[in-house]
Amino acid sequence: MTLFELKRKLIEIGNKLEDPMLEARVLLSFLGFSPLKQITDKDEEISQETVEKALSMMEKRASGYPMAYITGVKEFWGMEFKVNENVLIPRPDTETLVEVAIELYKENNLLGDILDLCTGSGAVATAIAKELGKDVKLSDISPSAASIAKENYERLIGKKADIRVGDLFEKWEGCKFSLIVSNPPYLTDTWCNEVDEDVKKEPRLALYGFDEDGLGIIRRIIKDSGKFLEKGGYIALECDYRQCSTLAKLLETEGYSSVNIKKDLAGKDRVVYGKYNG
Repeated sequence: MTLFELKRKLIEIGNKLEDPMLEARVLLSFLGFSPLKQITDKDEEISQETVEKALSMMEKRASGYPMAYITGVKEFWGMEFKVNENVLIPRPDTETLVEVAIELYKENNLLGDILDLCTGSGAVATAIAKELGKDVKLSDISPSAASIAKENYERLIGKKADIRVGDLFEKWEGCKFSLIVSNPPYLTDTWCNEVDEDVKKEPRLALYGFDEDGLGIIRRIIKDSGKFLEKGGYIALECDYRQCSTLAKLLETEGYSSVNIKKDLAGKDRVVYGKYNG
């Protein structure tokens, strides 16, 4: 089978996907056939082993399985992160949280430690550490997620990760931070049932935020964060655009000032942040 014939077959298998041609291109690129090669070397004969692997992968994708879990990697902030079924797949929207964290740290001349709660794949912590040239501490309730985060952080940053497994601040007693960031679970039970089929393949532990409005975990973070922030430190939290105004009020109720909301690239409210006054 030629490369062209294989690509055509992949498109045929994935015909019910939103963009089967793009899916086929991405899959072939992962297997070593760059988009340019797919054009210039379309008559190249492909080994039977590669053909079978590609077809199997596309059949899995066509069943609603996320491409990132099939390939085992996902790009975020210009870096390639290892991902599997134990972690949420990093999304471009979350780069807004990284941008806010970097701005807060630099513009407010913060000097202390940074903590990334609910780190998942470690994408946020790794991106912040890369940009600031400063170690970021990581935390997750899932040992499996923490293992992936540790691997990603140490491979991409080149330093040993300080990552602890526990429920939110459980393992950080006595620690103080200049900045706490988190992309915590925040979907409501209804939203979890309404998401696309591929999102349903992601760990519910990383999606469901508890309480009717999905802000159960975020409420806990905000309530306890003051014990772990230095005076003048900041907290930045990602949530759904439908929750941002409520989250902002929660921060203000807990005594945070300079509370603000940052929009993502799609123009939707995405990150809420505020200053801890001690």
